[in-house]
Amino acid sequence: MPASVALALRAVLEPLGGMGAFVGRGARAVLKPNFLRISGPAEAICTHPEIIRQTARLAREAGAAEVVVTDSPGIGTARRCAQRLGLEDGPDFTIADADDGVDAAVPGSPFQKLAVSRRMREADSLINLPKAKTHGQMVLTGAVKNTFGGVVGFEKAQWHYRAGRDPRAFAQLLVHIHSLLAPKLHVLDAVIGMEGNGPGAGTPRRLGCLVAATNGHALDAVLCRIVDVDPAKVYTLAAAAELGLAFGPDEIEIVGPAPESLRPSPPWALSRPVALRGVVGPAWLAPIVDSLISVKPEVDRAACTSCWRCIEVCAAGAMSRAGRSVAIDRDRCISCFCCQEMCPSRAIAVRAGPLARLLGIGTR
Repeated sequence: MPASVALALRAVLEPLGGMGAFVGRGARAVLKPNFLRISGPAEAICTHPEIIRQTARLAREAGAAEVVVTDSPGIGTARRCAQRLGLEDGPDFTIADADDGVDAAVPGSPFQKLAVSRRMREADSLINLPKAKTHGQMVLTGAVKNTFGGVVGFEKAQWHYRAGRDPRAFAQLLVHIHSLLAPKLHVLDAVIGMEGNGPGAGTPRRLGCLVAATNGHALDAVLCRIVDVDPAKVYTLAAAAELGLAFGPDEIEIVGPAPESLRPSPPWALSRPVALRGVVGPAWLAPIVDSLISVKPEVDRAACTSCWRCIEVCAAGAMSRAGRSVAIDRDRCISCFCCQEMCPSRAIAVRAGPLARLLGIGTR
């Protein structure tokens, strides 16, 4: 497997100029994988370790003086995530836990200062290694969503709470963070992706490809074409379009097979109904319609193992103990789905409101 991954990685980077186009001699290169939480490679929650290893090796071949693998997981540390994946410090790279961060802000952004990873911010070459997965709040997670891991520690939960009440506002925040960190290269792990109840409790499913790009928005648009999802329904791509950062299909140069030829059959299962747009009416009707069509987390009490991690990560304070399981305060819940992402027993799923389920609307 290492040899096949190395061969595939060289092949997807060759049209972009090879790794040498992104990593200069003597450079400090930082690899930012998806370390959502501590999990093994077969679970398809984190970027596959062999892709991380081979990317680091190519960076060293290109002349990097130092290659660091780092992330700020929702639970645990980068080092513990790496150990579970079978990654250890070696001649090609070292693993570093999240640093204390540095305050930064994007000019023109409506958001206040963010504490982002100093290593990522100050790297000579930041290489983004996302995993192709469904996402409870953003619909899909790819290059842009993955850079949210550049926000350090408890700051992530706080920003989920500040901006996560409105998925459109949160997507705009993600786009600004992505612009702030500005990775030079993106390599999407879409060999074995995750469908269904992603990004942490879904079903691993083979897509069989690596995708490399110099632009994260373009990569995410191509991922949409592979899994047959309208880019306008993916919040981060919709936010990028509003900011003039998105690309139309004819504006993305693709080397290799057409994305549509990689489309899985049966169709890729999403974590949630996609955005329901255009629901209008009098103001008094809005809360009623929202309760009938809104997307909320739902706890499977039989599967709950009483680990209480959902309570730990809920910045809104909407989760509480209820006997051996948990209860959700619907008035406090902001549908950020951090609880669903971090539940190690896959006991929390994303559910649409009863009207949406009855009519089958908003599902693609």
